[in-house]
Amino acid sequence: MKIKGLIAVLVAVVFLFATSCKEKEDEAGEKAEIKAKTEKVENAEGKAAVAKEEKGEKEEDEEKEEKEEKGEKAEAGEKGEAAERKTAAVDLKILPEAVLNAFKAAYSKAVIKGASKEVENGVTLFEIESLDGTVGRNLIYTAEGKVNEIEEVIAPADLPAAVQQSLAKEFPGYKILTAETLIKGAAKQFELTVQVKDTKVGITVDPTGKIIEKSSSGEKPEAPVKK
Repeated sequence: MKIKGLIAVLVAVVFLFATSCKEKEDEAGEKAEIKAKTEKVENAEGKAAVAKEEKGEKEEDEEKEEKEEKGEKAEAGEKGEAAERKTAAVDLKILPEAVLNAFKAAYSKAVIKGASKEVENGVTLFEIESLDGTVGRNLIYTAEGKVNEIEEVIAPADLPAAVQQSLAKEFPGYKILTAETLIKGAAKQFELTVQVKDTKVGITVDPTGKIIEKSSSGEKPEAPVKK
């Protein structure tokens, strides 16, 4: 009987011990699982915070660069406008009042881009460079405000048909690069720059298509064509 009782006690102790160990293992497993989940959540939150911070810094840098770029453009624009105003003010000082008044009366909407003074055959002349809308125009005045010469940019398509026919005959395959009307006194001419293959040619031609003068790039102008 004593032996059976002892065995029963031992069995009970072993059972309790095993149960206790299993409970501890289960508890340890639950703690480990909870810890792993906690760390996972913390890592995810940490990564999100880092990503958010990096995004914020990137947006802040982009906004800063944009502001700096706008500031530089504005500053450049202000400097350009100031320089233009300064140049115009300095240039206009050399123009006699009669010249300035004559120009404003004839071209009220034009903007003066430059002015200069020169002496030709003992006569002092004043040149005004202007922009009237999209049309560039240079005028030369006497000191009394009388127009001596007008040079105005025109579209190649606006050249007289006789001029275009003459060019096609003289320069097959030509391309007009620049075209200007030149009026001096009662005479009217056209000053052109045309490209023929790889050569640029300067040409002066009258409204009838008669070539008055021509010169290739890098060469001296040829003598006027005889009538």
